[in-house]
Amino acid sequence: MPPYIVCKQVVRAYRVGGHEMVALRGIDFEMQKGEMCAIIGPSGAGKSSLLNLLGGLDTPTAGQLTVDGLNLLDLKGRALADYRLRKVGFVWQQVERNLLGHRSALGNVTLPMMLAGVPMWTRRKRAHELLDAVGIGEQSHKRPSSMSGGQQQRVAMAVALANQPPLLLADEPTGALDRHSAAQVMSLLADLRQRFELTVLMVTHDLSIAAHADRVLTLRDGSLGQDVSGHDEVAPTLDSGGSIRLPEVARAQLHNAERIAVEIRPEGILLRPENDSEDMSSDAGVVQDELPEEAKGRRWFRFGRKKVKA
Repeated sequence: MPPYIVCKQVVRAYRVGGHEMVALRGIDFEMQKGEMCAIIGPSGAGKSSLLNLLGGLDTPTAGQLTVDGLNLLDLKGRALADYRLRKVGFVWQQVERNLLGHRSALGNVTLPMMLAGVPMWTRRKRAHELLDAVGIGEQSHKRPSSMSGGQQQRVAMAVALANQPPLLLADEPTGALDRHSAAQVMSLLADLRQRFELTVLMVTHDLSIAAHADRVLTLRDGSLGQDVSGHDEVAPTLDSGGSIRLPEVARAQLHNAERIAVEIRPEGILLRPENDSEDMSSDAGVVQDELPEEAKGRRWFRFGRKKVKA
């Protein structure tokens, strides 16, 4: 069976103030129909740029991009609008991108069907069925402002599935939720995937959320990294003594390093193996964890096998 999604040497570059900024650097990526894949990486890694391309919201600077046999670079005008309306559903982190504040939950879910020309009674019936499927059928009359974050994301999923798209794109769908609500949303997403036979591509910076997917890939500085799927232990843990236990996939990358460089960035912590025979630009395993907002600037520490070197 041919892949459902195929990206070949996809590049996306932007012009900003006379300078070229490269968001994606030659992405090679495939997904099978019915698969759920997560892409993890820090802010600015290019995750949202990839979703925008697959959703038909943007076009590559170079490369090939197909979804279910459709060459997205060939779609123009009405054909591209029809692809966005019927073939792909979006769930964003920001509620204002998912829902219209002046419409009820029911009104939000019926809107995509109205734009697709679905008859009124058909779209109302399907909207009620979708709201029941996401567990908030009794709140169909409420507006987003009167709902919790988790409830808003449930409505957003119903909106995304209104026109029965086979592909669902989720951009940090739990980023604005607490842990309990995030777990509920991910459980619902897994259920909807099975019920509606969806292909799901999700991007996140949270390793514990990514672990719900069949396959997990890393994306940093516009380039796809290694597949970290199949590892039971996917997130670093901090014990009561202050020691960090790294996932096995990270320990394997750091095992033979003579030193481990630790770079503290505003967006997180980067661990990099260093050997005397290698320079600082060596591409290596990365562990990313969130830091408080006040952590500004960059600081480097190098840890040897037996002692710390400043």
